[in-house]
Amino acid sequence: MRIPPPRSPRRKPFAWLLLVVGGFLGAHRFYLGSYLGGAAQLLLLLVGVANLPGSRFALALLGPWLLLDIYWVHVRLKQQDEADHTARRSVSKTYDLEALGHADALRERFVAAAEMHDWAAAVALSEQIVAHARKVFKGPHQNLAMSLCMHGQACYQFKALDEAKASLEESLAIGRQIGMPAEDMEIVRKALAMTLAGIGEHHAARQVRAGLPAGGGPGNDPVLLDLLEDQERRYRAAFERRDLALAERLCAEAVHTSRLLCGGLGKAVVLHLINHAEFCRQLQWHDKAVSLLDECLAIIDQLGLDDSWRLGPSNTLALLHAGAGRSDEAEVLYKKTIAMAVALSKGNSTDEVVRAINNLAFLYANTDQDQKAELCYARAMVHLDKLEPDEGDADLHADLLINFAQLHMARNESEHAKPLFERALAIQERSCRGISTSAATAHNDLGLIAQEQGDLREALKHFKRTLLLNQICAPDHFGNLANAQRNIDNVSLALAAVARAARLEPST
Repeated sequence: MRIPPPRSPRRKPFAWLLLVVGGFLGAHRFYLGSYLGGAAQLLLLLVGVANLPGSRFALALLGPWLLLDIYWVHVRLKQQDEADHTARRSVSKTYDLEALGHADALRERFVAAAEMHDWAAAVALSEQIVAHARKVFKGPHQNLAMSLCMHGQACYQFKALDEAKASLEESLAIGRQIGMPAEDMEIVRKALAMTLAGIGEHHAARQVRAGLPAGGGPGNDPVLLDLLEDQERRYRAAFERRDLALAERLCAEAVHTSRLLCGGLGKAVVLHLINHAEFCRQLQWHDKAVSLLDECLAIIDQLGLDDSWRLGPSNTLALLHAGAGRSDEAEVLYKKTIAMAVALSKGNSTDEVVRAINNLAFLYANTDQDQKAELCYARAMVHLDKLEPDEGDADLHADLLINFAQLHMARNESEHAKPLFERALAIQERSCRGISTSAATAHNDLGLIAQEQGDLREALKHFKRTLLLNQICAPDHFGNLANAQRNIDNVSLALAAVARAARLEPST
């Protein structure tokens, strides 16, 4: 009778130990996968110890059977060894070991050629490496994907850009299919981006040699358009995650791609330069941001674009000058943005007009020109009142009201500030259910007004709301959190003191 091999490898010493110690229970047979034989031996043992008729006969059968099992265990373990050897041999035959070894030797030669910048030899060697990878793995595999990436990088250096693009795109497709690690995928993406940019540069140079105008052809290049869209999507996603450093780097790559796409000048260049400057401003790289905006405005002039293109960069440039303490330059630019916004609105009230006037008013307020600031805020309020309540930029509208209210607060005019704060909170409640840093500011100042007027319970309510909103919206602004907690503590102590005084005061 043929003994079937066990389902999984078993340790030899343990099998012999079970035969010696628990053989009469059939333990060794259960361990080696002979469940029917193990059950039969266990049954014979139970019958033998139960003092039933024929029990001695059962024990008499069990003894010789266990002696025969010495040979059975030996055969079973031997068959296991043979099965394991067969499995290992079949696995090893899955790949051509000779081809893999040859590919490793080729890789060493490829690295040596790359270090010597002998890209012709590197391309030839990488072609052989890819051929061996296809022969060995016969389908999608990480080794094949990285071999294709290696070939693509060599072709890029050798200026065989179309071949590089095809190899890298195939590498990226295989990587997506097999779920290749993110680090390797990023290597392939960067190599493909460099290749696509190189294709764009080559196309632009060919146009120049042919006597075509600089922006005449690349603007319709689908390869560069796809690359630019991908870069824009990625830097906008990084900005939404507040990863400003990554957003700035990706945006710089988008600016470079847009220059290739437009031949140096174009609307796409302007758009990405504006975003790049904004990222630099938020990173407090003021000099770089100013340089980018100056270039942006120069391109706008060269292209003859209208004021709708100048409005954004001019406003950002004014913000930078104001932040650097150059208030005179900022004032001139803000006045220009107001004029442009009013002209573009054709006499109507728009968010652009409100924003431009609000920015100038804020500049005046920060430079102790309260009268000019009040006039500008009043002018902005006129335009705000003409806008639909639930339309436009809710954050801009709330910021305008809060800025104007804080000007009144600085002049101890809380009776004028309070309705402005309450209106700002109503706008925030409609737009984001009142969960914003602007709402936190409004609640804090309303708490100060209530405290000044002696309404401590109202003040405590606003201060608690301020602390909660700061914890939600700006948990890393420890100064704001500490200030809100301090206000809560002060008002709570005052309320406790009032309560104690009321208890001690004799009734009349």
